[in-house]
Amino acid sequence: MKKTLHMFVALAGIALASGLALGGLHQVTAQRAADNILRFKKVPAVVSIYQGRGQALAADQLAAFEDQVLQGRRQVDLGEESPLSLFLIEAAGSSPVVVFEAFGQGFGGDLGVMVGFDLASEKLAGIGITTMSETPGLGTRVRETRFTKQFVGLGQDAAFQVKKDGGVIDGVTGATVSSRAVAQAVDRARKLFQAHRQAIVAAINSGQEKASP
Repeated sequence: MKKTLHMFVALAGIALASGLALGGLHQVTAQRAADNILRFKKVPAVVSIYQGRGQALAADQLAAFEDQVLQGRRQVDLGEESPLSLFLIEAAGSSPVVVFEAFGQGFGGDLGVMVGFDLASEKLAGIGITTMSETPGLGTRVRETRFTKQFVGLGQDAAFQVKKDGGVIDGVTGATVSSRAVAQAVDRARKLFQAHRQAIVAAINSGQEKASP
């Protein structure tokens, strides 16, 4: 009986240790994945918005600018499940631009879009695609400049929909669902910006602690 009890306790201990180890591994893996998305998806999307405003970056300047974007990241609590990460683009001779991510429902699931707003005019400064699972060669074409440049300069009252739905955006041929997803994400970002502009600007202007990686 004692032998059986000892064996049970040993097995329970092993199971508990294994569970804790797997839980820790899951957290580490999830954090690593989030870090990779931040550095290799979100930051490049912010860079594309910066370059789309006519700000050229030489190869030797790119890494430094990406680090600057990361270091300047802020977050603001808008009462959602998690704080909203904010990025700031500043360039000589241009108004500052606040950039944050919103999502639309694509053909293959959530489609992430970084959306930039000029803080002076409140017009769209540009967009950049972050994550998506769209059809290669079709839906993935929403990354192309000829599609994304349509959003630049649009005002807060613009119809952020594809033309098939009565909006102002020419969808990518053969990728209407993906085009709609981008427009949906931009529209959600616009509504968020309108509803929380004061809090967003305050977070950008404050010296609050930077967001954790």
